[in-house]
Amino acid sequence: MKRVFALSLLLSACATTRPGMSYVTPGLNLSKSDAVTLATDTVQHLSGAFPPAKNTLVLDTPKGDDVLTPLLLAQLRSAGFGVIEAERGIGVRIRYLASPLDKGVVLRLQYLTVEAARFYQRGAGGNLLPAAPFTVKEAK
Repeated sequence: MKRVFALSLLLSACATTRPGMSYVTPGLNLSKSDAVTLATDTVQHLSGAFPPAKNTLVLDTPKGDDVLTPLLLAQLRSAGFGVIEAERGIGVRIRYLASPLDKGVVLRLQYLTVEAARFYQRGAGGNLLPAAPFTVKEAK
């Protein structure tokens, strides 16, 4: 009984805390096409929240190699954002988290007091397709 209680406490803590840095779940196996879809949607969403060329983004980039990070950095810079890859810096701190969910991918963006999430399902050809718009939640 004590184990069940301790496990439930641990799981609830994991579900409610914000990660300290961006990550792409190891073994997610995103294709380059998947990464382009996620990066393009991220840039579009952030461009609506922050005008490019007027904002510097401080991006917590994940440790290790993944296909999403280089494409995201390139697209943000191409859109006109100043981008700093660091744990600290002057600008809007952004985290991104890509994880598998129900044969698709969920992308979460965290900035200021906001978390925006979007689910992508696999289409008939195997490519990622947005299943819904970003759901935006403001922290209290």
